[in-house]
Amino acid sequence: LFWWQGWSSRWYVSSVHPLLGFSCPEGGVFVVVRKEADGTRTPLLVGAAEDVGDALYNEYGDALLRAIKAGATEIHVHLVAADPAEREAAARDLADGWHMAPHRPVVVA
Repeated sequence: LFWWQGWSSRWYVSSVHPLLGFSCPEGGVFVVVRKEADGTRTPLLVGAAEDVGDALYNEYGDALLRAIKAGATEIHVHLVAADPAEREAAARDLADGWHMAPHRPVVVA
């Protein structure tokens, strides 16, 4: 487990998964992370989805590729947010805590 702090000072517990072979059919908030040599973690992509695994690969693909090029090795998933509005608020809080914009999915109609 890993704890992330949002701009609001709220803490979000997340499960840690390797990027390779990641699968999570649950709704949640995700942080794509680069693990540094000293053990600290740097968030590269923050978002929320109804099905984290599918959305990450299908809707956030370009942003995920940029994160991988920047050294992403882990995906942290916060599953406690119960509904889409709560997930969106948590993603925004986490992104604001790191002075980044929460990424929005690219939906092709």
